[in-house]
Amino acid sequence: MELDEHEQGEVVRKWLRQNGSSLILGIALGLGLVFAWQWWQGQGTRHKEEAATQYQLFSDAISANDAAKAKTFSVLLGDKYKDTVFAEMATLRYAAFLQDSGKTAEAIKLLQSGAPKSSRADIQELRQIRLARLYLFDGKPAEARKQLAVISKPGFPGVADELRGDIAVAEGDRELARKSYQQALTNLDQAAPTRRLVELKLIDAGGQPPAQPET
Repeated sequence: MELDEHEQGEVVRKWLRQNGSSLILGIALGLGLVFAWQWWQGQGTRHKEEAATQYQLFSDAISANDAAKAKTFSVLLGDKYKDTVFAEMATLRYAAFLQDSGKTAEAIKLLQSGAPKSSRADIQELRQIRLARLYLFDGKPAEARKQLAVISKPGFPGVADELRGDIAVAEGDRELARKSYQQALTNLDQAAPTRRLVELKLIDAGGQPPAQPET
């Protein structure tokens, strides 16, 4: 049976009276989820922007050689923004600052600690390389070698091989040093700023750098 316009209107109004609250609630929940997601996205963006601002202040403190402020911002980034790359970068840079300040033991302790550790393989590798270099600088080549061995698939092979050569020199293994420096050169571009230094290290270890390609 077909309903006339009035009867159809009554059916709709009856359905709305019975289900209107549920419909409105559903719409409200749907809109709430949309707004909540937008807010969350905004919070994530603001969080990263805040982290970037704090990292800039940290960098300014490092440049000004202000140890107190550098430590304060490093701790802040590690505590409040540990889920961002800025915290990881601050850890590496603060460790270098400590070393430059003659506090190698503190730098090693920082990188060994539970300070922000990245899920990114490249940041993890840089952390391991930095720690190995600190061990070597601290006169512990065996510890440096063990730390470097943790890197199974280096993303920075030129850097890792150069450091391996440095460790070999410290341990008196000139043959391994030559091989390591030669391998490092194969992974360094001709225009790499560190290439000349690696070539000099190779020569000092009794090796001969490969001939420069003709231009």
